[in-house]
Amino acid sequence: MASTIRSAAVSSILLFIAVQILLAAHSCSAARSKMMPGETLLAGKSLSAGHYTLTMKEDCNLELRHGKNITWESHTSGLGSKCFLYLEVRGVLVIYSEGASKFIWRSGPTSNPLSSEFVLQPDGNAVLFATTNLWSTALSGEIMKT
Repeated sequence: MASTIRSAAVSSILLFIAVQILLAAHSCSAARSKMMPGETLLAGKSLSAGHYTLTMKEDCNLELRHGKNITWESHTSGLGSKCFLYLEVRGVLVIYSEGASKFIWRSGPTSNPLSSEFVLQPDGNAVLFATTNLWSTALSGEIMKT
């Protein structure tokens, strides 16, 4: 009898551990679809939603893809190195090159100190939100001329 209880307890513990491992693996692999102020998207990293992926490419181009097709891009390929996308606390998306003091692209001169977030939506529209829609991939950005 004690052996049966011990066996059931061990089975329960093993099942609990397996469930915890599966939950941890799922949360680690869950696709990131938004950025908050102060966050960065490093070269080679992506936001994903639905069948869309927004990737900060190694060549400094920010690309929005639907499958293999580019639906929007920043046109900043080759303008820097080790670039990253940064959401400023004032509500502006900016691509910086490592070590550069100036941006190579930004979502626009709009500044809004209210809490904002940058969201890649499942319909493929990447939108910078605050109290209103500040910028989206349907609008153009500004490329810094060097």
